[in-house]
Amino acid sequence: MKKYTKKELNEILAKHRLWLADEGGEKANLSGADLSRANLSRADLSMANLFGANLSRANLSRANLSRADLSMADLSEADLSWADLSMANLFGANLSRANLSRANLSRANLSRADLKDTKNLVKIMGVEIGNYYWKYIGENLVNEGYKYRVGLNKLKDGEIFASDPRVMCSYPGFHFASRSWCEREYSERRYLCKVRIPEGAQINEPWATDGKASADMIEIVQVLDTKDGYKDVTDQWR
Repeated sequence: MKKYTKKELNEILAKHRLWLADEGGEKANLSGADLSRANLSRADLSMANLFGANLSRANLSRANLSRADLSMADLSEADLSWADLSMANLFGANLSRANLSRANLSRANLSRADLKDTKNLVKIMGVEIGNYYWKYIGENLVNEGYKYRVGLNKLKDGEIFASDPRVMCSYPGFHFASRSWCEREYSERRYLCKVRIPEGAQINEPWATDGKASADMIEIVQVLDTKDGYKDVTDQWR
């Protein structure tokens, strides 16, 4: 693994900042680099290539790592508090014992990442059995091949619920979110449904959620028709 002096690393970061600003410079390529214990606090490494880099015990607090390639990187015991990891590729990364307090992991790829003993990794939504959430569904209450109805909705026979919290937007599973998130992302769909998470349901709230979670069963308790002034049409779909 290539090691860099502090001066060399600062030069790479300076060129990367210029590249990001479209003012020349050069995209940071630190693939396979030995950056263990490096002080990269507040560094702007967005979109940088850090594939397979050794960042163990590195200080990356408040660093901008959005859209960076951190796949297969060693981030064990790294300080990632307040770091921006949105849309970062963390496929296969080692995050064991890393500090992710207040880190932004929205839309990050955590597939096959090692999260053993990761510190301060908090679920954004905090989904709980019995709580109510929202889901947009299309015409005729059909979505993703499912025909929904008021009451309990379960997966099809033979389907196995996708419960890996490292994978965002995984299927099979019924996705749901807050009403404001649904309004923003899926307002083109006709029916806005209030859903309850029933007893016995399996829940998957990904660590890198973009604002939604999933369950292997949901109970639809209310249906609003957005094409008719949010008229309550629950009885129509019982």
